[in-house]
Amino acid sequence: MKKMYAKFMEFLNNRELILSIIIILVSVIFILQLFNLQILQGADFREQAEKRMVRTETVEAARGEIYDRNGVVLATNKLAYNVQLYRVKVETEEQNHSIERLIQILEGNGDKIYSTFPINDDLTGFSFSSEEEEKKWKESVLLEEDLSFEEVIDSYIEKYGLEHIEDPIMQKKIIQVKYEGNVNGYSLFNGAIVAKNISEKSVAQIEEEKAGLYGVNISSSPIRYYPNGTLAAHVLGYVSKIDSQEYAAKKEEGYTLNSVIGKLGIEESFEYYLKGEDGEKKVITDSKGNISEESVSKEAVSGQNVTLTIDYRLQKVAESALEDTINRLKDGSITGTPIPDTNAGAVVVLDVQTGEVLALASYPSYDINKFVTGMSVEEWNSINTDINKPMLNRVVSNWYSPGSTFKMLVGIAGIKANQITVDEIYTDPGVYPYSYHPKCWLYTYNGTTHGPINLTGAIKGSCNCYFYEVGRRIGIDQIVETAKLFGLGEKTGIELSQEIKGNIAGETKPESGWYLGDTLSAAIGQSYNSFTPIELVNYISAIANGGKLNKVSVVKEVGKEDESIPLTELLEYTKNFTGVDFEERNIEIDETTLNAVKEGMLSVTSETGGTAASIFRGSNIQVAGKTGTAQVASGSNDGIFVGFAPYDNPKIAVVAVIEHGEEGLYTAHVVRAITDEYFNMTVEDKQNEKVQNVVENNISF
Repeated sequence: MKKMYAKFMEFLNNRELILSIIIILVSVIFILQLFNLQILQGADFREQAEKRMVRTETVEAARGEIYDRNGVVLATNKLAYNVQLYRVKVETEEQNHSIERLIQILEGNGDKIYSTFPINDDLTGFSFSSEEEEKKWKESVLLEEDLSFEEVIDSYIEKYGLEHIEDPIMQKKIIQVKYEGNVNGYSLFNGAIVAKNISEKSVAQIEEEKAGLYGVNISSSPIRYYPNGTLAAHVLGYVSKIDSQEYAAKKEEGYTLNSVIGKLGIEESFEYYLKGEDGEKKVITDSKGNISEESVSKEAVSGQNVTLTIDYRLQKVAESALEDTINRLKDGSITGTPIPDTNAGAVVVLDVQTGEVLALASYPSYDINKFVTGMSVEEWNSINTDINKPMLNRVVSNWYSPGSTFKMLVGIAGIKANQITVDEIYTDPGVYPYSYHPKCWLYTYNGTTHGPINLTGAIKGSCNCYFYEVGRRIGIDQIVETAKLFGLGEKTGIELSQEIKGNIAGETKPESGWYLGDTLSAAIGQSYNSFTPIELVNYISAIANGGKLNKVSVVKEVGKEDESIPLTELLEYTKNFTGVDFEERNIEIDETTLNAVKEGMLSVTSETGGTAASIFRGSNIQVAGKTGTAQVASGSNDGIFVGFAPYDNPKIAVVAVIEHGEEGLYTAHVVRAITDEYFNMTVEDKQNEKVQNVVENNISF
């Protein structure tokens, strides 16, 4: 017994031996358990695993809505059904036949597949706009540069295993779908959208045949909807799918490869507030993508609403009047003789006291709804190659020579420099006796002159020689200084990223030198003077309100219900986004000077001999204005009209430009329609517009 006890104690004291035995026993247990799990019960567990694959999906937040100043809906959301494709565990041939059936269902109901594969709508060639674009794409997808279109298609047929698909058209359509999946990194846990905003018929058929449509899932999400089509397109902008560069810059902010993002206008500039915060849901599927369970783990939060300063009704009138006047000039119904190259224009209406934009129209326009779900190559090429540039916001992104609308500023500059007075009489010689001896327009027209005139009369008759004389006396530097005081050659800070700044003639002298003839030309709004309509309307607004140059704004409020974003935050946000820190200022102009200028502008529209009196005859609103005719490099002159109303208590300033519109007189038709409408609108009218807009466009809140 003692020997046995001694050996037992010796065994207990041998720790290494005991540890080795324990390790061996544990290992044996693990091996037996693994054998049980993988061999004896392996089939059962694999089946269970295939039935319970969990993925996380994004629940897209609704974008904030956009309203006009009276609550009329300009941009909202509606429920859309999209088709998502996941890469699932089925044979290649099975998946291809599944995609083929999906395409048949969609096309049978008038729906389209969505793909960024660069192929023409008729599937006969590439959709690139240049060889360089084609070269870059081939590099990005690791294809040889010299491959033809058919060779590229053949390579994708081989890559996607499409040899068993007999129809070559269907092969290309399946390539489009699978390419979109690859671009978006589709997998069992990440889906790629391959069809957007499909019909309820397609939804029903897909759900009915879902067992055989491997990896196909219907998701519902809010989709942007512009109930008024082209209305205010250049203000609103549009949303579209995020591109690769945007995603790389924004992915840390919650964006996914399937996100939409604001591309132009307010949709772009206020993306930060409009976007909202996406939610998440857990989805349980099997290996073939069939969903067995869903649960929301994080609720989506809709974006902030944006209220614009735009007046819906005035915007409609401005757009209609601009388009109508352009068409009537083209067909000759205004002039008696067609002006065939009249093709585009812009008009903007500003509140002279606040700087708020009440209407902003650019013609031609475009349907922003087409960008939301992706347009066809043909549609995009039609817009993108249109020589009239329908996507260009001419109010903030195009320069125009101001022509004679610059003359009020030159008159003010002359008085500020003490070189003229409001009462000084100047006798128009018809042919100016200095420099290159330019002629007054009236002398060129019929050989007569304006005779003895003061500042008010010179504005009324738009006498070139009077302003040549003012320009000669004060010099170009005084004109430049006064133009800067009125905000010309400077961005206004409007909340649109595409704003450009104008150019003041003489601010930068050409290397060839600056001569008196250049000053004379600049003094009547020609030479290098070129400004945006938004700059011009702010200049006219400052004359109307007594010398206050306002910061221009198209956004009135941002927020939900009674929780508005503080104005100080919005101003700082806008300054950071636009890069413009506009300082409002008071321009020192004595009342006598202002009255003389305003009286001259009133006589333009109301007295015999006024250059636009025929247009405003019979109006119950006194409009003070000025016509301008600007020479361009080729074709008919541009026609410009600037003005404010009512004369005795100014509320609005208006600037209208018609490219190749021949004369400012004709452009005044646009402004007459706007002033007649604006000053005859009532509060009841505005409320009725809001209700009518909601009913007619089937908007639900």
